[in-house]
Parts: sequence; C-alpha cells; structure tokens
Amino acid sequence: MPVSPDDATLMDVLQGGRCFYCGEAVGAKATFDHLIPQAYGGVDEPSNVVLAHRRCNQRKDDRLPSAEELDRFFAERRGSRLGVWPPLRALRDAEDGQEWIAVARAIAQAK
Repeated sequence: MPVSPDDATLMDVLQGGRCFYCGEAVGAKATFDHLIPQAYGGVDEPSNVVLAHRRCNQRKDDRLPSAEELDRFFAERRGSRLGVWPPLRALRDAEDGQEWIAVARAIAQAK
C-alpha cells in the first residue's frame, strides 16, 4: 500500500519534522526516500519509506542504509503502525559483506 497523507504526517511526527538524513527541518519540501531502493526491489510502502530533502534523497541515491540509519529507523518506528519492512530487518542482521545477499533473499521471501 503506497504512502498515504496520514502516513506522511505520522512520519513527520516520528522524525520530529526533520529530514531523515541531515536532521534539518524538512517542512513541505519533503520527499519520500525508499530505504531499500525500488531499483533493487524495495516496496513503495510506509514500512520502507522515510521523509528526506530532495537533495539528501538524491545524495543517498541507490545505496542501502547504513547501520546507524537502520538503528535510527528502527528506534523511530518502534511501536508505530507504520512498521518495518522485513527485508530491512534482514539487512540489519546481515553479516558484513553479505548485506545485498541478505536483502535479496528477504525480498524474494516477502513476495
């Protein structure tokens, strides 16, 4: 299910009105960034999306989130109805150097 206006409002609250990546106020210029990029099978659902400035979203490009970004995402989403997409859990638990393989396997299982 794509991100609804209510989902976007809740993300804004959970993120404290700040860009997920740079931490500056995001305001009305927020874009949706897919933590696991759609180019690699990431879903267009709230459980895989954060609010970010356009420039921060473009800077992230198609990389996977860092360990610090994952920790922050999991902390923000704890107890939230927005949830966490299972491949993000697989990424968090992946061994160093095995991140892409863990994500690919988890995406295949999620389908």
